[in-house]
Amino acid sequence: MIIHEKVIQGSDAWFALRRGRPTASRFKDIITAQKGDLSKSAPGYIAELIGECFVPDWIDFAGNKFTDRGTELEPVARKAFDDYTNHQTTEVGFVTRADGVVGCSPDGLITGPSGGYMSGVEIKCPSPKVHVGWIMAGGLPDEHKQQVHGSMAVTGLNSWHFFSFFPGLHPFHVIVHRDAYTAKLSASLDDFLIQYAAARSAVIPKLSLQ
Repeated sequence: MIIHEKVIQGSDAWFALRRGRPTASRFKDIITAQKGDLSKSAPGYIAELIGECFVPDWIDFAGNKFTDRGTELEPVARKAFDDYTNHQTTEVGFVTRADGVVGCSPDGLITGPSGGYMSGVEIKCPSPKVHVGWIMAGGLPDEHKQQVHGSMAVTGLNSWHFFSFFPGLHPFHVIVHRDAYTAKLSASLDDFLIQYAAARSAVIPKLSLQ
């Protein structure tokens, strides 16, 4: 993996790194949660990725009160994760796969005894209803399955933590390990990239004004 440690998430440099590059937070638009097959949403995501290369200032989603709250609470939640798990996490801006084609923005990478990164963490700060619902259901929530397994696929790491935090409530913590779904996701992602490359080759000449 290639780590961009100094890039601040949400900065212009961060958006530039993501532009035109499939990222784990959007793998749900590429791959299904159940089987890891290509999603029906994949062609639309391809169109979006190509379009943002030509209109870099266009933002489809600028956030809402829930995402803003999550951003504000993330440093507190990261500290709570470290205290709860006795791990040491490091903030990084962006990570790409070794080939530089796909990426992810981890909420933290966990340092192992040897000093290298051994795992990552996805932190969520949901509403009380969602937090309690995840505790009741147990396990990794389906709505975040592609992102978590996708982060392992991007980084090459063998495990990832899912940590849900709400102030005053017991946290919800799941450790996810690389498995057959991760492998299936990786294969489907490579299939998607073939389609994406073909679409770029066919469409970009029709979009350029030069």
